[in-house]
Amino acid sequence: MKQLLIIIALSSVLFTFGQNDNLKLKLKKQKHLLDLPSASGVEIIDGNIFIIGDDTPFLYKLNQDFIILEKYPLSGNDSTVNNRVPGIIKGDFESMARYKKGGWNYLAVLSSGSKKITRDSLHVFDLSEKKLIASKNVRPLFELIQKVANFTTNDEINIEAFAIGKRAVYLMQRGNNNLNMLISIKRKDFLKYILNDDSTLPEIKIQNFKLPEFKNTLSGFSGACILENEKGILFTASLEATDNAYSDGEILGSYVGVLKFNKKSNADIQTVMLKSNDKIVKTKLEGISIISQHKGNYNLIAVSDNDDGTSIIYKLELNSK
Repeated sequence: MKQLLIIIALSSVLFTFGQNDNLKLKLKKQKHLLDLPSASGVEIIDGNIFIIGDDTPFLYKLNQDFIILEKYPLSGNDSTVNNRVPGIIKGDFESMARYKKGGWNYLAVLSSGSKKITRDSLHVFDLSEKKLIASKNVRPLFELIQKVANFTTNDEINIEAFAIGKRAVYLMQRGNNNLNMLISIKRKDFLKYILNDDSTLPEIKIQNFKLPEFKNTLSGFSGACILENEKGILFTASLEATDNAYSDGEILGSYVGVLKFNKKSNADIQTVMLKSNDKIVKTKLEGISIISQHKGNYNLIAVSDNDDGTSIIYKLELNSK
């Protein structure tokens, strides 16, 4: 296979989060999904809601009433116990992104990379044909990220958020090890890499971000989607008291945030914590998608992993000045 000199860039700037005075978040509706385990990613397409879970081998399709309509296999691993794949062999599908090509809709489902062999995959699902059309081992891409980011032997790769725009693809490293990062890749190079039998890795760019802390716990990127006109990213960042990418910990809450692309400012991120009746909702938001948006007002769907084989789906309203 051909090889190509990879040009890489790492931003040394640490972008910090801004105050939440300009963000207002309201919980409008929620439902406990007893038959959908460990929700980790969500996309809304043609009025339907598609959800993946980190320890389920299926892609789930729901309607606007949050009722499961169908489920489709994403991997050949059907060794489930109570609909869940045991942690030691699960694919750890932590993120999902929609993209369109030639008028057709596709979903790209990505493993976290937190363990070799079992968590190395990216699958592409064709929504028209209702089947997988491509699968690729992306461990070389994870290793490139570690190299560019100067990971130490103690640092863990843990990609938990993923979004595909018209010009670029964005992966987000969760900061279990204080490394909250945004990895940017040109869209055409990324799609060429995942859809072709080619070992050529794409050029990547990395930016570091400092996210808010709560009760001595650093929040970490956990879900993402593209804002209108690709001016930025809407993301979730959850608070879980754990120091690694494998173990569950006490769930302290979650933030919804806006990351605007502005290289000249270090106040590109604003966040707001999810609350209900002024009380923190102790949930681990893992994915987010936009139902509708207009001039800084967003109707959203978000999902959470309960760490018990069930999930919660939320309808949220975010107002941004």
